[in-house]
Amino acid sequence: MTGLCCRETGGAGLFEIMVGRAKKCLWGIWLCSGLALCVWNAESAGGGADMAASKDACFIKTFRAKIVPERLRSFVMPADGVVSNWIPADGRVQKDTIIATVNEDEIELERKELEVKILKDRIAKEEELSKLEKQLEEIEFYSSLSREERQYASKRAEGGERAIRALKDKIELSKRELSLVEDKPRLDFRKKEEKYILRMPFDGKLQYQFSIPPDNSVALYMDAASPIATVCDDSSYYLTISISDPDLTNLPPESLSLSVPLGDGSALKGVFAFKRVEKNVSGGGELLAYFFRLPRQEHARAHSMLGSNCTARLYYMPQGEVFQLNKVRLASLPEGKKCSSWQELLEKVHPDLELVVNGETELIVRKK
Repeated sequence: MTGLCCRETGGAGLFEIMVGRAKKCLWGIWLCSGLALCVWNAESAGGGADMAASKDACFIKTFRAKIVPERLRSFVMPADGVVSNWIPADGRVQKDTIIATVNEDEIELERKELEVKILKDRIAKEEELSKLEKQLEEIEFYSSLSREERQYASKRAEGGERAIRALKDKIELSKRELSLVEDKPRLDFRKKEEKYILRMPFDGKLQYQFSIPPDNSVALYMDAASPIATVCDDSSYYLTISISDPDLTNLPPESLSLSVPLGDGSALKGVFAFKRVEKNVSGGGELLAYFFRLPRQEHARAHSMLGSNCTARLYYMPQGEVFQLNKVRLASLPEGKKCSSWQELLEKVHPDLELVVNGETELIVRKK
């Protein structure tokens, strides 16, 4: 974890780089009033004049974050038509509840036509199967006769064992086709029906994407692809960020937590739940997304903030004691003008320490 900073200004030392950043980020206020304004807890920590010991969560850096539910699904109009049978969207909705119907009359007519077609196809296939079974019965009967008895048979059925095997195969095939006469059309219709009869895919909350008419008995015409509803699984809510810095992705994910400060002075705080690779919709490629689960008592507040962009603070929970070194003060040391990386500076100033995390304002280190 070298935390190289010289990329910004060629071979400049850390002090010059930090001063340049200070001008950009208004840190110049700190520098102009003296580095004494930096917050330290040196003597009380017993760690020297430039570091503070900690066993609590250490701030790493800020991220752009989003709040997402366990699952989210949107429904759109499959075709131009009429929406009806919506329900009150207050509270939680149970799985499989019908939340809207599109072109209800047309779907009902197609269902009746399907039943008629299935009946016709079944009758035709059963007649075909009956003829094959009758042929097999005649061949087996003729084959069982002696040569003398065959002379008096009214109907000859030639073919022997080979013909019997062929008929049995045809009968088996016909039986399988008979089962598909009903199963396949119903499955195809069910897939289409799912687009027209909208059901809640899981327990959760529902939000319609159209204005419900005051008179609930009035149907509503909508164009194809128009949004109908959005549903979310409210069993869990997460704060999510994408992390590309290998120094951070190499940390044990269980040691990370995320906090979103709110305007009322409180904060949404999430603990690490899981991470996964996702597609980068805006920039292309892939990114590593981290998900931090929120406590249940924060679900209502999290639901009201779904989809909004938040500024989140990432924290590291150390295993054992670590020290936090302020980067501005560290870079102001004489050695800071000669070093091109935080790792190099740390080795010169504190050879007994190793770098754990290169944070936004501080280095998090521990004893070797």
